[in-house]
Amino acid sequence: MPQFGLRGIKVAKYVNTNGVISYTDRQEVGKAMQANFELRRAEGRLYAEDGLAEYMTSATGGTVSLGVAYIKDAAQKLMFGLTEKTRSVTPTGGTATSVTGLAVSAKSEGNYVGLGFYCPALKDSVKVFWCCRIAKALFGPPSMSLQTKGENIVFNTPTTNGEMLMDDSDNALLYESAYVDAEATAIAWVDAALT
Repeated sequence: MPQFGLRGIKVAKYVNTNGVISYTDRQEVGKAMQANFELRRAEGRLYAEDGLAEYMTSATGGTVSLGVAYIKDAAQKLMFGLTEKTRSVTPTGGTATSVTGLAVSAKSEGNYVGLGFYCPALKDSVKVFWCCRIAKALFGPPSMSLQTKGENIVFNTPTTNGEMLMDDSDNALLYESAYVDAEATAIAWVDAALT
């Protein structure tokens, strides 16, 4: 099915209770720009009688990257384990004010999260919505590449990369997806998949 657009990227803390998977603290990541995930596979080939006699493949995990206009603070705390840092600053000729930001340290530890999003799609020439949930992923803080403004304005936005893992259920789930008829149903699907 052809998909177009991307909406509603959310993460939630991954919780494993003796193989029963649930999620808490669902957060919007930011205004969606791009989401890519690629499965990694283990492969086995058996050659006999001068040819390929058997072939096996099994998904073992994968990589995932998210691009958003900006990553919301609550999502950064959840995903990357960042902490708040408050400073008192006094602008030239101004009064003192407190500014709170986020700090990355060598001891910052992110949480495993579930990741959900949806996008419009066409199914037999009818507009529907494709919903997806990645069961378990771990992200690191994004790298930043900034540049000065020149003749053209170039927006630099954060892209965060992570690893997609099998969850700890008996099914060893990597991801699930569904098509729904309405955007409100897609939003509800993502929320339900991250609870």
